[in-house]
Amino acid sequence: MPEDNDPTKKYLEAVERYQANLFKLWKVTFKKAASSLKALISFLKNVTKAAAQLAATVGKKVVDRVLAAGQYVEEMVSKIPLVVKAALRLGKKIIQLIRKAVDPNKIIGTLKKLFVRYVKMLREIFGYIQEMAKQLDVLGTVLMVINSFKRVLQVMLSWIADVTRANDAVVKVKRMLKKVIKEMRRELKEAEKMRKEVVRLKPAA
Repeated sequence: MPEDNDPTKKYLEAVERYQANLFKLWKVTFKKAASSLKALISFLKNVTKAAAQLAATVGKKVVDRVLAAGQYVEEMVSKIPLVVKAALRLGKKIIQLIRKAVDPNKIIGTLKKLFVRYVKMLREIFGYIQEMAKQLDVLGTVLMVINSFKRVLQVMLSWIADVTRANDAVVKVKRMLKKVIKEMRRELKEAEKMRKEVVRLKPAA
């Protein structure tokens, strides 16, 4: 079939583009994020152990917010790469489906199902990243509160000095995710448009 009449070509090109960005998200962004957040996770473990002592000085609400937001961020550091890898596997399946098709018209039904699922996964990843950034905002705010009591708390808890490193990690990862969110929002807008198109896709004449 002439390439100009191939109804699947634009989906192949789009998925290849999304795949490249997902791979970068997995191998570069989240690898760096996990490394940067080690200081935060280490700090949170100490906060958990000394929650009662901290609460007596900074307030239970502050400690609870630190622990809740920290737990979510820690979970996402592990979960998002897994979801990204699952999306990469599905994207690879779509690419192989299109490339191996002798007659593109015969794979349209399967392409519709897979592409719709793929966009749903992209949307899910975007949602997780947005929420992670939101929880990092919460952490940045409450860590500043703890930092304001640092001198008093250091008398009891020497490790509290690590709050500076923990907050630096939060700021660094927030900056990384802000860039990812901007790029993914634009990409997802295009993917959603293509999802609507693929549902209406009919074999080329």
